[in-house]
Amino acid sequence: MPLYSHSRLGTYENCPFQYKLRYVDKIKPILGNSIESFMGSMVHDSLEWLYKLAQDSNIVSKDSLIRKYEDLWSENWKDNIRVIKKELTADNFKETGKTCLEMYYDRYHPFDQAITIGLEERMIIELPEDKKMQGYIDRLDKIGDGHLSVHDYKTSNRVPPQAKADQDRQLGLYALAVHQKYPDIKKIDLVWHYVRFDEEVRSSRTQQQLDTMVENTVNLIKDVENATDLKNFPTKTSILCNWCEFKAQCPEYSHQYASENVVPVLDTTTMTAAQAAETVDKLVELKEKKKTLSADMDAMIETLESKLITYSKESGHSSVFGKDYKASFKEAEAFKAPGQKDLRRYNLESALEEMDLLDSFQQTSLSWSRLKSKLKSDDLTPEQKAKILENMDVEKATTPVSYTHLTLPTNREV
Repeated sequence: MPLYSHSRLGTYENCPFQYKLRYVDKIKPILGNSIESFMGSMVHDSLEWLYKLAQDSNIVSKDSLIRKYEDLWSENWKDNIRVIKKELTADNFKETGKTCLEMYYDRYHPFDQAITIGLEERMIIELPEDKKMQGYIDRLDKIGDGHLSVHDYKTSNRVPPQAKADQDRQLGLYALAVHQKYPDIKKIDLVWHYVRFDEEVRSSRTQQQLDTMVENTVNLIKDVENATDLKNFPTKTSILCNWCEFKAQCPEYSHQYASENVVPVLDTTTMTAAQAAETVDKLVELKEKKKTLSADMDAMIETLESKLITYSKESGHSSVFGKDYKASFKEAEAFKAPGQKDLRRYNLESALEEMDLLDSFQQTSLSWSRLKSKLKSDDLTPEQKAKILENMDVEKATTPVSYTHLTLPTNREV
């Protein structure tokens, strides 16, 4: 029977496929840790060191704490740690961690608010139906007789509302673990330290809240076990994908790394994975300039888009990710123009001429891209569309729905 944890269940909730790779297949991620996670670990380790010494009445100076943090940073740093936000560097995050520790030191020195009875303490949580979980409490303090406080350090860049703390599963599991280990305890404080902002978020749990949390957690574990039995672990894309260590091994993103020989290139005769990734960004660039481009450039867009659509069909991806943009696809009506020797082509051009539309769709020759675009818009009257479609074929086809920027906060579509 697996021993679950809050982070393990959270992985399944965020992306079942990542859960499969990490906990079922036990595959080692190709990509390195994120800088946010690394910085958070170094801050945690520094505070653990600080309180271990304080337990023995050895109160170190703030300068000593910062030197310890810098030593830990240097000792544990790896070149494959990823900085996701392009406008920041690793040094920016290192300085942020240093500032967090300085503010924390100034607020709580000389660290005598309570008696620390546990640091990074492993807790086993017994749940109904023989389910078990484990968790590690950053710090457990004794406030007084029958009164303990659980402390959890957070380096996140935002402070959650009180309602989030009052409903958080991890804090609830900590409260349950302490109740089970110390059954005589009457009161348990749950404290989040948001060290970037020098703020505390405090919470507690009633017995009813704990009972509800236990029921929901057991049901979630059953969902995970059912998915494991059925081997059903679909991908689930979200903004969190940017920080995922398994991104290079994920079918939704692996084509981004094919040019770096990180993962095997998908087998397709029409377009390679690397070409597909490059094509997404190229298409967006062309589309933004489309109003001033020539008919030849329209044809280039149509050709590249056609190849990208074929790649989407062959690979089974409903989305293709470039470096900066994502292309999404769906099945929709497509208008097929008649060939050069098809009598309907002559009839179509004649119909456009009769409606005084021919000049708007051609320079040296008829631009099918412009014509198809007009048919999808509201610029033509129903009568005009009907006359045009009499000489064209309409069929179902996969088409790009949107090209969405991956990093802009508004998720701008092109």
